Amino acid sequence: MSKIYDLIIIGGGPAGLMAANVAQQRNLRYLIIDSNNTLGKKLLITGGSRCNVTNRYDVREFIDKLLIKNKRFLYSTLKNFGTNEVIAFLKSKGVELVLENDIKYFPKSSKSRDILNAMTSEIPKDCIKLDNKVVSITKNETFTIRCKNSVYTSKNVLIATGSKSYPQTGSTGDGALFAELLGHNVIPFYPAETNVHSGFISSQKEFLQGISISNSTLKIRGEKQKYHGDFIFTHFGLGGPVIQTASEFIYHSMKTGNNVIELSLTQKTEEELKMLFSTSKNLMIQKLLESILIKRLARFLMKYLKIENIKIQELNKKQIVIIINTLKHFAIKIDRVEEKERSYVNGGGVTTDEINPKTMESKLIKGLYFAGEVTDIHGPIGGFNITIAMSMGCTAIKSI
Repeated sequence: MSKIYDLIIIGGGPAGLMAANVAQQRNLRYLIIDSNNTLGKKLLITGGSRCNVTNRYDVREFIDKLLIKNKRFLYSTLKNFGTNEVIAFLKSKGVELVLENDIKYFPKSSKSRDILNAMTSEIPKDCIKLDNKVVSITKNETFTIRCKNSVYTSKNVLIATGSKSYPQTGSTGDGALFAELLGHNVIPFYPAETNVHSGFISSQKEFLQGISISNSTLKIRGEKQKYHGDFIFTHFGLGGPVIQTASEFIYHSMKTGNNVIELSLTQKTEEELKMLFSTSKNLMIQKLLESILIKRLARFLMKYLKIENIKIQELNKKQIVIIINTLKHFAIKIDRVEEKERSYVNGGGVTTDEINPKTMESKLIKGLYFAGEVTDIHGPIGGFNITIAMSMGCTAIKSI
């Protein structure tokens, strides 16, 4: 008779590894299966291989920072295992974290390998099956997990396979497909926390490439929501925190035919800019713009607006209004959002309406659990997604 496991974990990322640690503590008979030849392949490249593992936010602040509509789903799991618990867990494994920019926690060594080693140090080798791609999951009295060269039986299954972000690390969306075949509703994966492409910006790269703007305000034309943060002009379009935050909403907006965003190029308010123009009448326009913007951007703006380098007093009111409006609402046509396979994070996944938020167990199939990005849950860059994955993985196994 084949061995019946208490738990089989599919996926060796942060959610699956945290689940394995809790299973080990609880003396469960478990197995962690991964299609890669090593665990934590995506974890190793996170944060430029430095691994921003968590942040300083408490549960309320953490959830407030999320822009997804179903963010309250995470309240119970983060109360159980949040940022402080992530820090304490890693400390117990000998990993010291340091706080950067008063927000983000990284390993003191700046090596993601240290996070992975900490999360795998107490998982016995005979509980790990690598190079083992799952091809199907079925449920009768127990679960049957069929892999390419083996078959396993388990009382419980945790699907923690991630989304379709960076498929070369093993995130191929298989877990969502298994969930769908088991009767769950799945929202197709889409890009989030990524860059955007603009042919117009690319065509002006000699002026714009490499210029970064701090504390900009981004607005998708025709929508009320505003996003705040830094951005950078790139050779292909736009990148940086505010672009990444807004990218999924730009993606959805483009689906409706709206592909224009507006970005502020200066932190000065419109009133401050009006005052500056009114008190600088003898200044040349290029000189004034260079007092607000870096020289390359000032020169670009004059070319873009087709303005001669004349004194401010020689400009008419309409010209001043146009300049100020461009400084505060620079309109850019977006051609496409980066593909989901190249995005840092994906939206979409198993809908949380069919998952118990207190246990991560399927509401449709007893003994089936979900954790991490395979679900329709994600956060911004900055330690949110690893924390969410670890929290959901921990909560799932504690309830078995």
